[in-house]
Amino acid sequence: MISYHIKRQTLALVALLAASAAYGDNTPPTVVEVRNATNKPVYANLVLGQPPTSNPAGCQTYPTQIASVTDGRLVFTSSKGDKSIKFVPQTTGVTTKGYYLMAPKETITYKPVTFACQNQSGLCSPAVTFNFFFTNFKYNGNPNNGCGASTKFPNATNLGEASINFGISDYKNVPGAQSALCPNADATDISVVNGANSIIDIKLTGLQWPSHSATNGELGTNANRVGVFGWAATNCTNDAGYPNPASNCAAPNNAPTTVGSNCFTPNLQPYAPISYNGKSYCPEISDTDNNYCNIQGTGNYTGGVLRITFDGFLLNIL
Repeated sequence: MISYHIKRQTLALVALLAASAAYGDNTPPTVVEVRNATNKPVYANLVLGQPPTSNPAGCQTYPTQIASVTDGRLVFTSSKGDKSIKFVPQTTGVTTKGYYLMAPKETITYKPVTFACQNQSGLCSPAVTFNFFFTNFKYNGNPNNGCGASTKFPNATNLGEASINFGISDYKNVPGAQSALCPNADATDISVVNGANSIIDIKLTGLQWPSHSATNGELGTNANRVGVFGWAATNCTNDAGYPNPASNCAAPNNAPTTVGSNCFTPNLQPYAPISYNGKSYCPEISDTDNNYCNIQGTGNYTGGVLRITFDGFLLNIL
């Protein structure tokens, strides 16, 4: 199974939050910037989240969503002048994944298009879920970037993830429905669930966010970091369904290991290690007293800028 679809490897669906802004308030779209902060070119690899095969309970018309790198509404501009920004499909015929070679210090900006709402008042904008990881080579899907121990990906890859503009994407709830309803909130995080090859930084402007920044670290240092899912911590505070180690997916070379029989959260709560092929690993599980891992915005409220910055490859990465 390709790593993009492993649970928590990509941000696939924005949170279903109760709206605190009135339905149809029509706030401006959220803008996404992707920045290469280094003095070297880097490939920005994009995986687009896909809409579900069936609508959530209570969601009559699912949000309009960009799901292909060839979608004409996926418009980026560059800080390096008037140049065309196109994400090249990773492999022929697959348009959910693509790459773009960023110049040193380049910032590319997603400019949301707007359209007349059918189910809301005013202007709407398509929802989109971005999942970015970074490489110093053109990646064609092989080897699996979600697994460790390969020459190209000794510690797999981490992702900067963002789901935006679901709140103004022209969805329609079932009249009177009291269940989950349609997704309607911006959300972002950094996923180190598979591993980490880089330092990614997220900065947020706008009034909808409870926190405004996130940064990952080396493997073994990501538990309790706001906005970061640690290695194998698929659900932040547990490792249910962790993607690696597995028979077809090795653990990162630098995956944290146990000292003694137990692992411990940063607040010294013990938990069981992952045992595999004679080794015992400590997933980067966060404490349960805070919702550390995902930064979720206010329902039906958009606007501001969400910036994903590539700060460089970790020292143990080629």
